[in-house]
Amino acid sequence: MNLEALENEHFSELNETDKEIIQFINRNRTMVREASLADVATKSLFSKSSIFRACQKLGLTGFSQLKYLLQEEAKQVQDVNIDFVSQTVKSVLWMSNQFKSTKLDDIYEMLNRAKTIFIYSTGWEQQIVAQQLQRNLYLSGKMAFSFPSAVDEMSLSRTHIDANDALIVISYSGMNDVVLKMVQNFNLQGVQTLAFTSFRQNKLSQIAKYNLYYDTVSKNVSYENRKEQFFSDLHVLIDLFSMGLINYISTTNQALED
Repeated sequence: MNLEALENEHFSELNETDKEIIQFINRNRTMVREASLADVATKSLFSKSSIFRACQKLGLTGFSQLKYLLQEEAKQVQDVNIDFVSQTVKSVLWMSNQFKSTKLDDIYEMLNRAKTIFIYSTGWEQQIVAQQLQRNLYLSGKMAFSFPSAVDEMSLSRTHIDANDALIVISYSGMNDVVLKMVQNFNLQGVQTLAFTSFRQNKLSQIAKYNLYYDTVSKNVSYENRKEQFFSDLHVLIDLFSMGLINYISTTNQALED
């Protein structure tokens, strides 16, 4: 797993200091993977203990494992001849075909019946998509609320979400233990749960009542020779899903009027 995947998986557990530390690490990967903890603390102006805690919040044992992770990433030199544009187009087309073959009426009916739809996301890119989904749900006439990225899972569990509501969780890894426990608790309360997760095997897709899947494309970028995940699939999936929901609600309302 690379650093970006860990950031996405544990994003909601990070406070502002943790995020600033990780941003510094991202901007200075070459230096960090060769430096000592004391050197990084001096250059970043963060304490050694703060850097160590940020590493642990990413699911690492500490700074040494972070260095190992960065060193392993540096060894993974991707083939410059890979056509990532074609790869992305193929990925989006494959996801779209999977979406077209998925039976969605039960999901659409569930969302149409929901009093309020709550959206929870676990990473930076997912938070952007969550806001887009909230906008799309408003266009369909549904009351929707996207939780800010800073809210933690336990605070979310204490909100007034009940069996008349629906919860959508947008996650990349689908393996965050706290998120999994949160979804299980809402399931027990009768809340309808829908997960948007990656195609790879993950626990969230097994726990949520409904699931829709997307893929990502990994590409090394020139800035600090870092690997980034591109979420084209997820952006397209959200729009396809939303347009289908709008059609479903319109058809249902017309049938009731007739």
